[in-house]
Amino acid sequence: MHPIHPMLVHFPIALLSAAVFFDLLGRKWRTEECRIASLYTLVLGFAGAALSVVSGTMAEDAAEHSGVPERAIEIHEMLGFAAFWVFAGLLGLRLVTWLGWIREQRMVALLLGIVGVVLMLVASYYGGSLVYDYGAGVTGYPMRTP
Repeated sequence: MHPIHPMLVHFPIALLSAAVFFDLLGRKWRTEECRIASLYTLVLGFAGAALSVVSGTMAEDAAEHSGVPERAIEIHEMLGFAAFWVFAGLLGLRLVTWLGWIREQRMVALLLGIVGVVLMLVASYYGGSLVYDYGAGVTGYPMRTP
């Protein structure tokens, strides 16, 4: 199977980080425009994250069969799922706010976004480690032992 997971993950990383950046900008500058930009990038980033989770789940078996330590894969997977669910919560919060069911909670949304970005970046670090330290998804790469 073609290693599509590493090709997909860059889009949600960029888009979800941009969504949080727009939320930060919106605290002091062009509030409405930044909130709209944040919502659009959050929706697109979350869709990309869903594809990344699916492709990562499919890539897990190949990585395990290629000799990558299961513990390294599990850490990356756990952090990725945690980030995914934090952004799902953020998207849910933004949706119920948009529907008018609750009053906007800007600080809660911003904190959720920051936590999500931190989790996502740490998961990305471990994903890079899977590739560069263990050669996951790389044909003919000599695996380095920890």
